[in-house]
Amino acid sequence: METESSWNYTCQHGPEECVGNKIQACVLDQVPEPSEYVPMINCLVESRGAENATADCLADLDISTTTAEEVNECANSDEGSNLLHEYGVETKNLDPKLYSVPWVLFNDVFDNDSWQAGLDDLREVLCGNFLAGSSKC
Repeated sequence: METESSWNYTCQHGPEECVGNKIQACVLDQVPEPSEYVPMINCLVESRGAENATADCLADLDISTTTAEEVNECANSDEGSNLLHEYGVETKNLDPKLYSVPWVLFNDVFDNDSWQAGLDDLREVLCGNFLAGSSKC
């Protein structure tokens, strides 16, 4: 629902999910390198309570392009709500339409074979096709 300057959300799994989604949107906005934001998002998803995990994930992954304070400030502001709205619009406009989660785009393109293989072993798909030579592989 749009308010005067932002958006209000109701998330399937409750308010903590909405906070976590906003934190992830802010991380994507503040951490420009996929080699940093992919493991960061993974760390947040695996943690209980993304808001409390932000500092630990940034430190554990040695990410210095932002701080936990900046991410949490963004997530708790209109900026975080607006970023999440932008991702929602992007999701709504996917072609083909999203019909299952997780839904993965590879270099902004949906590839059914990579998606299906990624459901079993995403690391293998990424390292074998997209991240060759990465220290994360």
